[in-house]
Amino acid sequence: MSRKTKSTVFVDLKSDTHKMFANYGHDCTLEDIADNYDWEYAPGYSLGAKFRRWLARMRVVSETSKFYTHHLRSFGAISAERRRHLKYHPKTIHPFSAGRIVWAIIMIFIILYHLIVTPFMFLVFDFKKPNFSYNEVLNMFRLVFDTFLIFNGIFNCITGYYDEPMQKVVLDLKLIFIHYLKTNFVFDFLSSFPMGYDIVFKLKTYDIAMILWAMMFRYLLMRSFSQYSKMVANHFNINHFTYMTSMVIFYTVMFWHAMCCIVDFIRRHIKYHTSPGTHLFNTTHNTFLDQEDKRIWVMYFNALHHKSLLLYNSGYGKTEPNHELEIILIYCVWYGSSLFCIYILAMIMEINTGRTSSAHKYDAMERQLKEYMRHKQLPTYMRTRILTYYEFKFQKRYFRESEILATISEQLRQEMNMHACKKLVENVIFFRNLPLNLLVRIISCLRIEVFLVNDVIIRANTPGASMYFISTGTVAIYTKSGKEVCHLEDGAHFGEIALLIKDTFRIASVIAVEVSEIYRLDQKDFVKAINPYPDLLANIQHIAEERMEVSSMLDEYNRREMATKRLNLLN
Repeated sequence: MSRKTKSTVFVDLKSDTHKMFANYGHDCTLEDIADNYDWEYAPGYSLGAKFRRWLARMRVVSETSKFYTHHLRSFGAISAERRRHLKYHPKTIHPFSAGRIVWAIIMIFIILYHLIVTPFMFLVFDFKKPNFSYNEVLNMFRLVFDTFLIFNGIFNCITGYYDEPMQKVVLDLKLIFIHYLKTNFVFDFLSSFPMGYDIVFKLKTYDIAMILWAMMFRYLLMRSFSQYSKMVANHFNINHFTYMTSMVIFYTVMFWHAMCCIVDFIRRHIKYHTSPGTHLFNTTHNTFLDQEDKRIWVMYFNALHHKSLLLYNSGYGKTEPNHELEIILIYCVWYGSSLFCIYILAMIMEINTGRTSSAHKYDAMERQLKEYMRHKQLPTYMRTRILTYYEFKFQKRYFRESEILATISEQLRQEMNMHACKKLVENVIFFRNLPLNLLVRIISCLRIEVFLVNDVIIRANTPGASMYFISTGTVAIYTKSGKEVCHLEDGAHFGEIALLIKDTFRIASVIAVEVSEIYRLDQKDFVKAINPYPDLLANIQHIAEERMEVSSMLDEYNRREMATKRLNLLN
């Protein structure tokens, strides 16, 4: 196999990682960092193997999740999560996967169908017509869309969830099922229960009326619709103001549409049982959406007109109630519509004021930032970098960190720092087994910084006085000669030589491959913290000198290797 063919195969097998690095503006030259998790799961070149790899990519966590999650904010974290998923839980679906988003979009359309069509089924039902049934086209759609609701329950049983207290995604099937039973199972079961018995069996009008009553549970789908729409809005980066405004309009339209049709059905049902001889409405046949029969639309607009009087609390509708059940129904509709109007007004006030939502405050801050950048006439690339920084820093939820930290005690601040940074510091070989008091003092000296893509964190042959700990992100290490050595990801550290040896120059350059959150420890702060422990300082400095000698030897070897290659090319 030629060198070009080998390269092509390698890129094909591990293209997912290279594409991710390419998106960050970094031309990766290392082969050992490539993430071929899908190839390991389904090796081979057959059509079946390619399909299984595609399914694996759809099931595992998506790269875009780093923009709206708090625990998967870097390539390294996403890569580790993918491997954990396929190694230990290959049959489950990750809650932050592309497949989950695709299914959410499908279910939004399925639920919209049910929320729009179900009220028409109430409206066209005729209590006077025996053996009532809908036409074949509608029955086919009912079967298909009801099947999707059943599949949705199965899909939820194999989809993991994010456990907030544990700060991790749960992918164990048993735990997923238990969690599903405690949360959404009852709502999904009632809303997806099959109702198309009139398609298979020849039922009487009264039996079909009972089925229609049971179909009111379909409106529990509003809960699922809200969850799926929120998920899609996060994925596609739809701002909070646009999302909330759309939901207010949607809820209002759906409430009026459903209530006008259902109330009409209930009043006719009451009249049918209390006055069996009453003629409810004249129709020779009862087809749904018949092109030659436009009476369904006449009935619908009449229902909107007359039942809206009930919803607005301004009348009884077309006829006054003549039975106690009708009076109770009207009272319930009046109170229910009043509460709904109050709820909608509350949502509108929240949208307008934005005082109770950190997402609103972030949107306002983002608008101010854009106006400021326009006023300063900043170039497009710089505006994009600034907006990326704010999005990573605040995760679309605005908060004043300095004010929050100023209101808590020193003890709580230390505990927060220890939780965030203890593992980072303990990963450094010469910080292990330090006294707890010294570890606390070192951690309190850390300063957090955010570096954007292609930012130079350390430049070779420049004086250094700090070391760095990677909280989230990926950086690339380059020698003085410009050769890419390795990548460092979450939990790694670099620059410790300059921290311990004064007046030293950096022996490598470090560049951010993706947006990275990094803690910096300055030399002066470290020396001040460790001064009470002179023996420890001497031991740490000895280890640092040994590591510096090894690094220098590695750089010298790389220079000789490059010189040898040049000579070979000349010869």
